[in-house]
Amino acid sequence: MTFRFYLETYGCSLNTADSDIIVSRLRDLKADRVHDVHDADLIILNSCGVKEPTEDRIIHQLEELSKESAPVIVTGCLPRISFSRIERAIPDYAAILGPQSIESLGVVVPRVLRGERGIQHLDSDEASKLKWFEGPPDSVICTVPICEGCLGSCAYCAVKFARGQVKSHSITDILGVIERCVHLGYKEIRLTSQDAAVYGSDTGATLAELLDDVRQIKGTHMFRLGMFNPNLVLESIDDLLLVMDSPRFFKFFHIPLQTGSDSVLRAMNRQYTVAEWEQVVNRVRSRFDDATIATDIIVGFPGETDSDFEQTMDLIQRIRPSVVNISKYGDRPGTLASKSKDKVNTDTKKNRSRALTTLVNEILKESNESWVGWSGPIIITEKGSKGGLVGRNESYKTVIVGNELSLGSIVEVEITSANRTHLNGEVKL
Repeated sequence: MTFRFYLETYGCSLNTADSDIIVSRLRDLKADRVHDVHDADLIILNSCGVKEPTEDRIIHQLEELSKESAPVIVTGCLPRISFSRIERAIPDYAAILGPQSIESLGVVVPRVLRGERGIQHLDSDEASKLKWFEGPPDSVICTVPICEGCLGSCAYCAVKFARGQVKSHSITDILGVIERCVHLGYKEIRLTSQDAAVYGSDTGATLAELLDDVRQIKGTHMFRLGMFNPNLVLESIDDLLLVMDSPRFFKFFHIPLQTGSDSVLRAMNRQYTVAEWEQVVNRVRSRFDDATIATDIIVGFPGETDSDFEQTMDLIQRIRPSVVNISKYGDRPGTLASKSKDKVNTDTKKNRSRALTTLVNEILKESNESWVGWSGPIIITEKGSKGGLVGRNESYKTVIVGNELSLGSIVEVEITSANRTHLNGEVKL
């Protein structure tokens, strides 16, 4: 049986990797991917449940997709977070699957194409997803999952309900996938997870061991390590940095903070202090002067006072991260924070978000301007959304060049000017 499928993806890099795996699994079933929903015999929506606005967009899209003639399969994190809301949005769904149910597509899809509806499979499959891994076509960037699940119990997060306990892929399996990616010409390989620091906590391996092995794969590719929580690397950060002191790794470190207030961190159940977060950041910067430090901030968490928020502003002003992802707190189903009676009102959350965004934009502009005059190599990784080509230097700074170059090219550039969002480079011929 041959058929055409349309796939829509929401959420994080782990979901992106899952979608690549879904594509490969369906190709094994003789399916062809189409990019117009009206051309599809089957529709798959890979969902995210991290934030309420994203959930709202997904629910609206499911309501629209329910009008299509093709059957719809919903997968990803949202089924384990807001199952009843999905059922209300698309009562005639073909199947609802969990985020670890990709293997089951081999059985579920034929049933759906034969006309079955209302199939539910939220349990995790035993087989490793990685055996179906295939990078995206027409790209030099691929995203390789190293594990899923976490060890935390954050008061605001519902993803724990979706992804569950830690499940690490074996180093052997990961190396096999990466070697395949390198052979196929991928140049930026993103090692992704919910929390990279938990890698191996279920198997006895460590993140440093994994990275030590992957850095020895020969080629002209580079790795970007995904997010890791600071409390889980406090004792191992120097080992991690020693391994990453290699031309194979972008000097990019995503270390979430969430708030500059210790009292709010305790309420969030984040399991580290502001000082410990700073300690990890300082260790990174002491080894790599030009490292890109990315972090996350939630404004308006229940109970956050003006003083708490000012502590966040002061910390960001002092530490000056290169990337700050700002979110306004929103309730997620079943979480401890959603039951709080000490909610911050909407206007206050908006005002705090605006104030922090203004500060971050000033920091980014000043930081990027400090790169003007820098010369060095970049990897051309993608086409720019407004023209030109996007490249990345070792610090993972975004560099826009106007030359006609092949994706994957490595070129020497000089930074001639800077914007808030990117650097502008001139290729040195």
